[in-house]
Amino acid sequence: MNITWLTQGGFLFEQNGRRLVIDPYMSDCLEAKGIKRLVPFPVALQALRPDALLCTHDHLDHLDPETVKWIAEAYPGCVMAGSANAHRHFLQLGLDANRCRLLRAGEPTDLAGFDLLPVGARHSDREAIGARISAGGKRVYLSGDTEYDENLANNPTIKGMDLVLICINGRLGNMNLDEAVRAVKRLRPKTALPMHYGLFAENTADPLPFIRECMSAGINSFEMQPGREFSI
Repeated sequence: MNITWLTQGGFLFEQNGRRLVIDPYMSDCLEAKGIKRLVPFPVALQALRPDALLCTHDHLDHLDPETVKWIAEAYPGCVMAGSANAHRHFLQLGLDANRCRLLRAGEPTDLAGFDLLPVGARHSDREAIGARISAGGKRVYLSGDTEYDENLANNPTIKGMDLVLICINGRLGNMNLDEAVRAVKRLRPKTALPMHYGLFAENTADPLPFIRECMSAGINSFEMQPGREFSI
């Protein structure tokens, strides 16, 4: 499985030529609220080539209306999938209901050739989800935006993953670094990587302490580079 970090909580997953994009924030729509991106989106729209788009919840840095419309227009065959509020927003944007998929926590599905299990999240968008993504014998848990929750940290469906991608910013309904480390130590993946930092000055964190804590606990970790593919 090949993975590319797209900044913040956004990722591109690729397996056997099938491509799943999750929570891409390509525009600068939050600048109108005084929140300006620090780095550009690392992949051109023409290079994304998604078979499916997944939005974990309906916040602008995860469901960016401009990005959704750009992808929908550039890739008419792309399936648009999301949590209940995200799905509702897709329809409000005028997307064809036949290409929109509603995802609910605990209900597994196939999405662009990936086995996807939506996982409940604890966030200000009460319909927010994370996702367990499986393909090619590898399993990844992507937390999306979530606070620390004992039920999540002890969820048997996401224990022992090959990779956990977890938020560390500690603001606006997300785990902080210490909480993310605690969750990872409970989940015991082979590798755990920090995300949801570095895009906005108002909402970021230093990933290096998280990486050091994981390595000390015997869990592999490193700092992802936006736009640079890695494999698991």
